[in-house]
Amino acid sequence: MKCTRRQLIEGTLAAGATLLLPRVAVAAPRASRPVEEPAAPPGEFTFVHLTDMHVTPRRWGDKGYRACIEQVRGLRPRPALALMGGDLAFDGLYTSRARFEEQIRLYKEISAGLGMPYYHCMGNHDVLGWSSRRKVPKTDPDLGKKLIMDRLEWEQSYYSFDFGGWHFAILDSIFPKQFSHGPGYEPRIGPEQLDWLRYDLGAAGDRPKVVVTHIAAFCNIGQTHGDPNYKAMDGHMVLWDTKELRTILERHKVKALLQGHSHRIEEFFFNGVWYVTSAAVSGAWWAGSWVGSAPGFTVFRCSGENLTWKHHVFPWKPHLDPQDTLERKKIAEQAAFEREQHRLLELERAGSGRPHR
Repeated sequence: MKCTRRQLIEGTLAAGATLLLPRVAVAAPRASRPVEEPAAPPGEFTFVHLTDMHVTPRRWGDKGYRACIEQVRGLRPRPALALMGGDLAFDGLYTSRARFEEQIRLYKEISAGLGMPYYHCMGNHDVLGWSSRRKVPKTDPDLGKKLIMDRLEWEQSYYSFDFGGWHFAILDSIFPKQFSHGPGYEPRIGPEQLDWLRYDLGAAGDRPKVVVTHIAAFCNIGQTHGDPNYKAMDGHMVLWDTKELRTILERHKVKALLQGHSHRIEEFFFNGVWYVTSAAVSGAWWAGSWVGSAPGFTVFRCSGENLTWKHHVFPWKPHLDPQDTLERKKIAEQAAFEREQHRLLELERAGSGRPHR
């Protein structure tokens, strides 16, 4: 599957932005009061990375996503575009088709308020029924990626485009796999897509480059928790073909790989490439921040050939459903941990209980 055609994105993309994707959803500006905003210096622009929105009416997740969009709209200078890092809807793996379709509709409707072009990346929760816990028949004709791609008019699950002298490639890390229970996925880019990527980056020449994936190439959960039994490649937290991917990124001097999936901020530098994991827009699936990072997103600035970034959080109070007992327990544990950290900090600053040498 290769993207070969180029065309402008429905007249709203800034001059010089060329797509290798026939149609990508573009946010129509929402009617609002005029805003005076400073112009970006010549040769400079910003963009945002929003990932793991998990849009749903549960826990007021749709209202939370609207709050995020308002934060993005208030940024100055205004970002030129948004990269959507996957898990756009709350879940297609384990919920009914009707609920999944409602979540997709809400994501599309709310994202239209951005007022800037935005580009989708496929997340594992954006596929319908690729799980043994599926709530749809294995014979559903829209099983997998088809449903969300049709609803969002999203023609290729991986593609690239140019903007402001920079090259962006969006990857699909949800690799189809047949299991005894039926269709599922593995966390891989896969040989066909890797082959496409190396020639796509090659064609971009010396332009500075950014690549996006949902499932991360590097995620340090085991190290973070100090768990010697946690395998670095365990489960579905990291790509199983990271080595193949990173050598392509290194060879083509990609500036950064933008990641999601873990719902926690991480930054890792290796062999000239930054691996930047943004916070989940939804925090802990709209149930607080106990996974590791509060609800947020990342703002990137492109200046010449330099890339810098800043992580942002936005205020959001969780609104739990009556059945969310696990989430209440996690929130209580997090609050207890934070109280203890505050107690220890005060004790250590005061010198109380200092051990004698």
